[in-house]
Amino acid sequence: MPSFRPLPVLTVFTLASLLLLMTLGSWQMQRMAWKSDLIAAYEARGAAVSFHEAICSPAEGLFSPPVTGPVPLTGQTLRLYTLRETAGWMRLALMRAPACQVGAPPRYLLVEVAFEDWATGEQAPVRTWRVETPPAAGLFTPGNDPDTNAWYSHDAETMAAAFGIAPAALLDVWARADNGLPLTLSQTPPAKHLGYALTWYGLALALVAVYLALHASRGRLRLSKPSQDGDKDKKAE
Repeated sequence: MPSFRPLPVLTVFTLASLLLLMTLGSWQMQRMAWKSDLIAAYEARGAAVSFHEAICSPAEGLFSPPVTGPVPLTGQTLRLYTLRETAGWMRLALMRAPACQVGAPPRYLLVEVAFEDWATGEQAPVRTWRVETPPAAGLFTPGNDPDTNAWYSHDAETMAAAFGIAPAALLDVWARADNGLPLTLSQTPPAKHLGYALTWYGLALALVAVYLALHASRGRLRLSKPSQDGDKDKKAE
């Protein structure tokens, strides 16, 4: 008959660690499914549309179909830091958005007009866009510095002020370069999340194996009791 006498402190530590590892593995599986859905939605966006259609008849999902010009822009641009193949600045200009209703007040759209390479300063113009909701600032995102025109996160109120318009006149979406699958989806594809999940689950199995092996080595885990003959032999010795 199996015998098991667990070490209390080690058991509590192992159970807590096991719960953490399983939670991390499950989270990566959820991320894999979420990322797969986003990629499928991006790839099913449909044919190119106009800015009027993208803004006034938005498609379902996070990304609009590809959008083409013409783009009537103001001369001023803001520099928003971003990562693509290299680090650089998104050059954001202001465009008066097409009216969705007759007599509607003027609304404006932030449009990426070029990508400026951080190292060389060269600017690559943008010809095709997608309309989407700007990302929120991360926990470690630096603060914006309007005085030096260095922006690190989308701040509608401050950006509107920099362009001299009321914050309410700035749309809550923007138009950024549509150069293929977004970096947020291509940099860590679903297969990587699966690999991370399997790593966490593998560590959980290894932890259980070490826990059981340690108890077995100390005689606290036995799958069967010693035979009576074995006990007699030990006494005879």
